[in-house]
Amino acid sequence: MATAGRRREFALLPLAGAQSAQVLRMLAWEAVLTCAVALLLAVVVCGSVLVPLSVALTGSAVPALAGGPLTALAAGAPVLTVTTVTLAGLLALRSSGATPGGLARAVS
Repeated sequence: MATAGRRREFALLPLAGAQSAQVLRMLAWEAVLTCAVALLLAVVVCGSVLVPLSVALTGSAVPALAGGPLTALAAGAPVLTVTTVTLAGLLALRSSGATPGGLARAVS
């Protein structure tokens, strides 16, 4: 149901006068914000588990973490998210889902 609604939005944006570049820029910012919130929530959840575990095992509140893989994850997640969402948006904008006469194709 959500996919059909999103498809309908993509079909209506060009009819409302939005340019493809504007829509793709909006999607990229949406992807960046979503990824930032996801990474922040991941830090909170992992911290709530790792800090007590680290205190119990080592006596230190700072858990021993590998910096390289965490940095790669934190840098790669936004790149992958923006790329995927932008490509999906580009494909959605290419299909002519809505016509001025009706929205039957946008829903199907």
